Amino acid sequence: MSAWTPNPEALNQLVLILSGTLSSNTSDRLQATQALEKAALEPDFDNYLLHILVDGRQLEPQVRASGGLLIKNDLIKNWSSKTTELRNHILQDIPKGLLDSQSLVRNITGNVITSLFSILGVSNWPNILPNLMELATGAAGTTESQEGAMSALAKICEDSARVLDREYNGQRPLNFMVPRFIELSSSPRGRVRTLALSCLNQILIIKSQSILVNLDDFMARLFQLANDTDPTVRTGVCTAFASILDATPEKMLPHLDGIINYSLHCVNDDDDEVALQACEVLLSVASSELPAEVIRPKLEQMLPILLKNMVYSEMEVFLMEGQDENDDEDVEDRDEDIRPQGAHSKEAHKAGTKAKEATGNGEDDRSDSDYDDDDDDDDDDLDLSPSWTLRKCSAASLDILASKFPLDVLKISLPVIKERIMSEEWPVREAAILALGAIAEGCWEEATPQLPSMIPFLVERLKDPQPRVRLIACWTLGRYSVWVCGEAAAGGACANYFRPTFESILECALDKKKVVQQSACSALADFIENAEPELLGQFIEPLLHHFQLYFSKYQRKNLIILYDTVQTFAEKVGEQIRCNENYIKMLLPPLIEKWQRLSDDDKDLWPLLECMSSVAAALGEAFAPYAVPVYERAVRILSQCIKQEQLANSDASFDAPEKDFVVTSIDLIDGLVQGLANHFEELANSTTESSLSGETLMSLLLTCFDDPVDDVRQSVYALLGDLCIYILEPFVLPHLHEVMVDIGVEITNQTYDSNASCNNAIWSLGELSLRVPSQTMNPYLDNFMKLLVPMLMDTNIDNTVLENTAITIGRFGIHNAQQMGPYLSQILSSWCSFMKFLEENDEKETAFQGMCNIIAANPSAINVTDVGGRNALKSFVDCIASYENPGESLGSAFHMLLQGFKNGLGDPSWESLLSELNPESTGLLSTRYST
Repeated sequence: MSAWTPNPEALNQLVLILSGTLSSNTSDRLQATQALEKAALEPDFDNYLLHILVDGRQLEPQVRASGGLLIKNDLIKNWSSKTTELRNHILQDIPKGLLDSQSLVRNITGNVITSLFSILGVSNWPNILPNLMELATGAAGTTESQEGAMSALAKICEDSARVLDREYNGQRPLNFMVPRFIELSSSPRGRVRTLALSCLNQILIIKSQSILVNLDDFMARLFQLANDTDPTVRTGVCTAFASILDATPEKMLPHLDGIINYSLHCVNDDDDEVALQACEVLLSVASSELPAEVIRPKLEQMLPILLKNMVYSEMEVFLMEGQDENDDEDVEDRDEDIRPQGAHSKEAHKAGTKAKEATGNGEDDRSDSDYDDDDDDDDDDLDLSPSWTLRKCSAASLDILASKFPLDVLKISLPVIKERIMSEEWPVREAAILALGAIAEGCWEEATPQLPSMIPFLVERLKDPQPRVRLIACWTLGRYSVWVCGEAAAGGACANYFRPTFESILECALDKKKVVQQSACSALADFIENAEPELLGQFIEPLLHHFQLYFSKYQRKNLIILYDTVQTFAEKVGEQIRCNENYIKMLLPPLIEKWQRLSDDDKDLWPLLECMSSVAAALGEAFAPYAVPVYERAVRILSQCIKQEQLANSDASFDAPEKDFVVTSIDLIDGLVQGLANHFEELANSTTESSLSGETLMSLLLTCFDDPVDDVRQSVYALLGDLCIYILEPFVLPHLHEVMVDIGVEITNQTYDSNASCNNAIWSLGELSLRVPSQTMNPYLDNFMKLLVPMLMDTNIDNTVLENTAITIGRFGIHNAQQMGPYLSQILSSWCSFMKFLEENDEKETAFQGMCNIIAANPSAINVTDVGGRNALKSFVDCIASYENPGESLGSAFHMLLQGFKNGLGDPSWESLLSELNPESTGLLSTRYST
C-alpha cells in the first residue's frame, strides 16, 4: 500500500469537488457536496484524501485541510471497518503532514493524529509517541516539523493525558515525556515553549506522579519564563501556577508571595489572555486550602486590583452600548439569541426533601458560574464577550475571598466601593454595584450596619438611565434578598424595606430593555424563594397581575426566565393559590395560551413543560379542570419520542428526537400525579384515546427505564416513586416484576454519572416496599439486599444515594422484618451513621420503625459479645437518643427496644454501654425513656 499512487485524473476531479465545497456560491456548494457523497463510495477514497493532505503541496491549503477533516471524521466513525493494509498505510504516512510548510496543514494533520491516537492508544500505535517526541526535539531539522509535532503532542495531552499516565510493558509514557517537555519549554522558538507548557499543564490537571516528582524542576523553569517576551508563554506560566495551586498548593507556599505579586502585575498586561490567566492564579489562591494567615496579608494588594478589573473594558462598553440600542422589548429574539436550554431533569430525591439539582445538592452552591455568561442570573449578555473574562474572574475571586475573609474584605473593599458607586462614569458605578453583589453572600452579616442605607440606594439605581446599571442593581438586590426577607420575617428594624424593594423589582421587570427584564425577573425569583409564604401572601394578586403583563411583553429568551420564576412562585404559595379561584384564573390562562401556541416539537416547550409540572403539583386538585388536555399532550409527546427513537435506531435516515422532550413530558406527568394524587387514575382513564390510557403510560415508562440517557431514567424513577405513593395498584402492581427487574438493573449499573437515577430508583423501591405485602416483596428481598448492602458500605458513592439506601433498607423492615435478620449485623453500624443526622420526617420515621421491627424480630442477630456487634448496638442507642420528636408510635417502639436491651444485657453491662455514650445522649435517654 505504501507504493500506492493516485490516478491523476481522479485526483484532479476530487480536488475540484473539494474546492467546490468551499465555494461562497450556495448552488456550487450543494452540487459539490452531492458529488463528494458519490466519491466517498469509491474504495480508494481515503487514499486520495490522505494524499491530498500530506502530499498535495501544490494545492491550496484550504483544500488540503478540507481533505484532512474528511478523512479524520471518516476514520473516527469507520476505523474498525478499514482493511489492515489501509490502516497501516494511514499510520505510516499521516505523520508526513507534520513536516509541511503550511501551518494549517500541520494543524489538521495533528488533529487526525490525535483522533487516531484516541482510537488506538499506546499499545496499538506504539511508534507514534517516540516519533513525535523525536520530531519535537528538532530531529527533522526544521522549525515547522518541530512545531507540528509539538502541536500534535499538545492535542494528545489534552485529549488523552490519562492514557499516557498508565504503564505499558512496565513503562509509563509520561515518565519519559515530562522531562523532555520541561527541556523544550526553554526552546528558542516561542511557539515550542508555549506548546511544551500546554502539554505540562494538561498533565498537571490529572495530577500525574510523572510531573509531581519533577515539580521542582518545572517550577524553576516557570520562574525563568515569567518575563518571557512571548505573551503566549507568559499565559502558559500563569496557567501552570494556577494548576499547581490546584494540584499541590503546599508546593507553592515558599513562593506564594512572589507568585501573587507576579500575578497582580500580569493582570495589567496589555495582552488580554495573559491578564485573564493571571487573574485565574488569584482565583486559585482564593479557592485553595492554603492557610488563612498566608493569604490574609496579601488582601490589601489583591482587592483593589480585583475591584479595578471588574470595570467593563472600553471595547466591552462600545459593544454593549451598540447592542443596548437594539435591545428594546419589541425586537423579536433571533434563534441565535436563545441559549441552548437543556431540560432540568427531575431532581434526585433527597432524604426528607427534594433536591434542587440532579446532583441531589439542594444548597445554593456559590461558584464561578454566578459570573459566567451561561448563568441566567448573569450580569452580562452572551453576545458581548467570551464566556469567561477578566471582569468575571475578578468578581468570582472577590466572592470567594469574601466568604473566607468577610471582615477583611469588607474593611478593605467598602471604602473603594462607596467612592466609586457615585461615579459619573456609568461603567465605574456599575462595577461598584457588581462588587456589592459579589461580596453579598460572604459579607452580608458583617455588612448589616451598612445595609439599611445600601438597599434603598440600590433600589434607586433601578431607575438609573443606563440599562446595565439597572441590570446589575437587580442582580445585586437579588443577592441581598436573604437579608431583606429575613428582616421582614423577623419583624426587624428594617422589616418595612421588603415592600418598596419587592415592588420596585416588580416594576423593573417591565423595563423596555430585555437585559434588564431578565435580571429583574431573576431577582424576583430570588425574593420569592427567600420570603416566607405568609409574607408573600399579601403580594399574590399584584404578582399575578405582573406575571400577566410579563407574559404579554416578554420575547422568547426572557420567557424562559419567567417560567422559572412562576415555577418558584407556584411551589412557594401553591396552597394559597389553590384556595382562591380568582388567583387560578389569573395564573393559568397565560400559561395555557403559550402552551397552545407551541407545537409538540418546539424546543421552547421544554421550560414551559417544567413550569407546568410545578404548577400542576402545587395547585393539586384545583388544576383538575385543565388537566385532561395537559395530560394527553404530555403522553402524546412521550409516545411520539419513543416511536421516533425506535425508528432512528432501525433506520439511520431518521433523526432521533431530543431527549429533553422525553424528560419534560415525564416530569409534567409526575407533576400531575403529585397534584391530583389518587385522582390521577380518573384523569388517565378519562381520555377517549386508548393510546393515551394509563396502561399505555406504564408501557411507555417501562421503555424509559431502559433508556441509555441518565436524565431520562432519573425522571422516570421519580415518577415511579410518586405512582407508588398515590396509585400503586392500578398502575404499578400489574407490572411489578418488570419494575423490580429494572430497579435492580439500575442499582447494579450505578456509576458516578448515574447517581441521580440510581438514587431515585432506590427511593422508589423504598416507597414500593411500604405498600406491598410481605409475600409480594419476599421473592425480591435477598437480591436487593445483595446490591444494597455493599452500596451502604461504599464511601465513594454520593451521600444522597447512601442516605436513601439506608432509608430503603430500614423500610424493608415494615413488612419483612423477619427476613431481614441475616443482614442486621452487617448493616446496623453503617445504617446508623447515615440515619442519625437526617431531617426528622415521615421517611426517617418509617425507616426507624422498620429497623425497630427488624431488631425486635431478630434479637439474637446482634452479638453484643463481639466488638462490632456492641459498637453497632451503641450506635443505634445513640440514634434513639438523638431522635428529638419520634411521635407516639415510634417512641413506644424505642422504649420497648431499650427495655429489651437492658434486660438482655443485664444492668451492669447496660450501664457500661451507656457510659460509653456522650453525657448529652445518656441524659436524653434517661429523660425520655427512663433508661
